[in-house]
Amino acid sequence: MSSILVPAPTNIEVVTGILVPTSPFRHLVGLSRQDLAATRDIPAADRRLLVEHFLTSFRWEAIKPHLPLRLCIPADVPLWRPRQCRSYYRWLAPDDIQSSQDLQGVDDFDLILRLFDFTAWRPILGQRFRSQFGPPPFDPVSIGLAILLARWKGWEWSDLRTELCSRERGLGYCRRLGFDPEDLPSESTFRIALGDTEEACFLQCADSLAQGLMAYGLMPTHSTFPGDPPERGVSIALDSQLVAARSHMRCRYQRAACFGPSAERQCAARADGKEGCACDTDACADHCRFATARDPEATYVYYSGSNQPRTNNPHAASADTSAKESSHGKHHFGYKSKAFNVLDDRLFTYWPLSGPFVSANRNDHLQTIPGFQNLQRRFPHLKIDEVIADSGEGFDDILRFVHDDLKALRMIDLRHQDNDDDPLTCLKRGYDAQGTPLCPHGYRLAFNGHDYARGDSKWVCRRRCQHQSEPDIPLPKPKPSSKEAMPTTPTETTEAVERTDDDEPSPSLKPGSAEAVRACPYRTGESSLGYLMRVGLSLPDDNIRLARDLKVGSRTWTLRQNRQSYAESRNANQTRFGVKRSPWYGQPNSAKANYLGDILTNALNVARFVREATMAVACSVTAGA
Repeated sequence: MSSILVPAPTNIEVVTGILVPTSPFRHLVGLSRQDLAATRDIPAADRRLLVEHFLTSFRWEAIKPHLPLRLCIPADVPLWRPRQCRSYYRWLAPDDIQSSQDLQGVDDFDLILRLFDFTAWRPILGQRFRSQFGPPPFDPVSIGLAILLARWKGWEWSDLRTELCSRERGLGYCRRLGFDPEDLPSESTFRIALGDTEEACFLQCADSLAQGLMAYGLMPTHSTFPGDPPERGVSIALDSQLVAARSHMRCRYQRAACFGPSAERQCAARADGKEGCACDTDACADHCRFATARDPEATYVYYSGSNQPRTNNPHAASADTSAKESSHGKHHFGYKSKAFNVLDDRLFTYWPLSGPFVSANRNDHLQTIPGFQNLQRRFPHLKIDEVIADSGEGFDDILRFVHDDLKALRMIDLRHQDNDDDPLTCLKRGYDAQGTPLCPHGYRLAFNGHDYARGDSKWVCRRRCQHQSEPDIPLPKPKPSSKEAMPTTPTETTEAVERTDDDEPSPSLKPGSAEAVRACPYRTGESSLGYLMRVGLSLPDDNIRLARDLKVGSRTWTLRQNRQSYAESRNANQTRFGVKRSPWYGQPNSAKANYLGDILTNALNVARFVREATMAVACSVTAGA
């Protein structure tokens, strides 16, 4: 057993500022809004080739002089005290890659090891060491990168040990990870290191990488949507993912009480009329024998497949339709992961920032505000100016937080309720089912821009009634009375008044009537904008649920809101990395696997861009372009 003195990271090995002035990625410019809309059907890899400076920034020959890309050490991490270790990770120059052909022979994880210097992780992962006594440990960065490699390959600990011992592949891994091939960790060493490292440390590693990417200008720190001014903050797309527990469910009623003293247990399954368990056997001495002791925080939920609330209208759907809709749902036992994805319209991708990891029965929207607040503590310089989400986030508290606290655009799908599209309801409250304000006569107002300083939007009528005969939301025509239904012969003495059922004359200037529209004071005047309404936090009747900062369904809304699909891609990546079902037992370890998945996503983004740019340049040279 040999040992090496592992020193503390120096300022040269980590990023210490908010911005790296020599970054080769500072000049990346996205497509125009017109080109962004026109190229939507083109694969993202091909769209990136149209981005100005993409090839010159990411091709291997251009990026190699700027390597390694260094990471940040979060502010609340204690310093690493130099100590003797059995391994020593150091970034090694990628001298084995000289051409595009060499790059093709390197897999993505090997490329990550050549692109990034992970020295900044040493004080983070070293927090699990409680003292300087005992035999020399392995360098925490070596162990951490080996765990990341196992997650990338989908290996068990025995597979990882076997691969590191391999004479074909192991020597290369040992060299890059800093291990001595004659003194490698055992399976239990990796297992213990994973269990003893706090969940927060893995989150700090993810933040270390994200802060480094922000410093280089890779992960956006301002809006990249075409046309937005540079001082505008980033766009965040919310995403929640169900993560299956490593344990298999044995009772869907599992809860904390199942692990308490047997005398205090009350079986929730029996209370619901199921067989349940009396917890009176030797197998139930410590906990209910039907509860999964290795995943005690895991819970059961049935996901219906829709974020919209169920309708209370019994005539809304037939029994057959309801049965068909329920077939889209699924049973789930485990946890729920939430991520705040920074959208990058320059490179047509997303950069996940890990969020809350909770039991599956916790509602998505209850994690949103605490998740944002935690994100602001971890990234105090990150300004958020747009939040994109599905209707599951469309609750008043979240909409109010986004508007009042974040002061961001609420690009959140509408959460509908019964009678939202009822004409009488729309006219009475002054807006339609999409939250578009109406004039008093039922004409939809036109969106006239959002004031970012005031946090409200202007809506004007633009005298729509002058070129549209019927209102957008007309009053329902009353059923004719028996007298009105009788045929009459027009005469010169016919009165030009409407009559009620009691034959009493009634005013004709009802809102929406032709006479009332002609008498509207906004039809004339110097301004052609006509009737004006401002919508801020809420709509005219203090409704927040349908209040939005852009016109729902407009071209701009659609172009912005469709970027939610980037966030949904995180589910596919997490599945690809083998964490859709947790590879390890327990909520803390399941959360760690989830954070490792986000680390891989962010690091692999850079590796993928380097590969795409290098191969594109090589192909163009071969073709004589």
